[in-house]
Amino acid sequence: MKAGVSRANITPPVGAITNGGKAAQGIATELYAKALVLDDGRTKAALVTADVILLGKRVVAETRQRIEDATGIPGGNVMFAASHTHSGPITTRERWHVNEPDQSYVDQLVAKMAGAVMEAHSRLAEATLGAGEGHAAVNINRWVSTPQGAKWAPNPQGAVDDTLSVLRVDGPDGRPLAALVNYAAHASVMRWGQFFAADYPGFLQSVMEKVYDDQITVLFANGASGDTKIAWLKRKEDGSDDFAYGGVEDARRWGTILAGEALKVFEQVDTEEVGGLRVGSREVRVPLLPLPPVEAVEAELAAKREKGEDTAWEERILPALREGTAPTALAGEVQVLRAGPEIALVAVPGELFAEVGLKMRQEFLCRHLFIVGYANGYVGYLPSAASCREDGNRPRYDWHKFFGYPANFSEGVEPAVLEAARALVGAG
Repeated sequence: MKAGVSRANITPPVGAITNGGKAAQGIATELYAKALVLDDGRTKAALVTADVILLGKRVVAETRQRIEDATGIPGGNVMFAASHTHSGPITTRERWHVNEPDQSYVDQLVAKMAGAVMEAHSRLAEATLGAGEGHAAVNINRWVSTPQGAKWAPNPQGAVDDTLSVLRVDGPDGRPLAALVNYAAHASVMRWGQFFAADYPGFLQSVMEKVYDDQITVLFANGASGDTKIAWLKRKEDGSDDFAYGGVEDARRWGTILAGEALKVFEQVDTEEVGGLRVGSREVRVPLLPLPPVEAVEAELAAKREKGEDTAWEERILPALREGTAPTALAGEVQVLRAGPEIALVAVPGELFAEVGLKMRQEFLCRHLFIVGYANGYVGYLPSAASCREDGNRPRYDWHKFFGYPANFSEGVEPAVLEAARALVGAG
């Protein structure tokens, strides 16, 4: 096996629009795209991680094409993962009728991610790999089930995946070259909308890199964190707990806590020569809930107009509902990268719920499983079947209205994602 690593600074200028829809007043931490390229002599593959909230399908497709043209690495063999920092720039039209991304920045992002892979490819050298797991009990579920539907609140009894996985790559001299850290918690410690920052994942990476005198490159992939956050809470006046939000020092603290566990795992990993690099992917049809009746949306439109409320979603969806062209499912990519018989990276195109990630760990026959969320073009929240049943007709997220979809995802999401991932992992 050969490996090469590189990084590119992807920090936008002050004044660019943040994920919160406001102009950034400053830069709290730099943002990076990082690339790890692997080559076993028969197959080449790359992992690209980026300190951004989302990567859209078009950005992924364009970057893959650039990489393939420049390096010969098949575009389908490149995996992309956004850290999901809420303090990053807008990179895709995540809310289709507002927050249009700056196309000049998006073009630079594509160029820099492709450039990072090109540089990593030029640095390929003999390498050994290994992986290990630890646990960091610093994440918490953010939904509580009630008879009236799910309530946004800290839920210590809710499902979380607190596994912290580490991939270690050593160079030809036996010294550490790179690490991939995989953990599941929303990157939303900081209040977003004022400064650009990588939130806790940025500090997790930088702390580890500093321990090794910046002689290694640390990448981060967020896991099955669609319904989990960092367990940093505050007490409300009524005595109940709520989520706390802070600044750059708070992100540093939580990133450092996780870096401590990651370093412990990293130092205990023994690397070895690994062959058998394999990459596969499947397009998955992710089913939606039943489409809303035309009459119901028309009534909602009329009521909102009377109140002077935003009617963009209703106006967008009604023509498709009337014409019978509204989609009943969305397409997303599930991708698996395997290095030898024991290491597998499973990439899913959205915010996977913790219950589904835990099932992957229980069911998949792979010793070291990395669940890579927010990957390869975002389609939305990927709920567990149990959460859909609990929610009934009141889904806990109205994200479909942000994206201009006619309905939310259904209970069929979990089996669709699990079936595709299981087949791809098993195929190795």
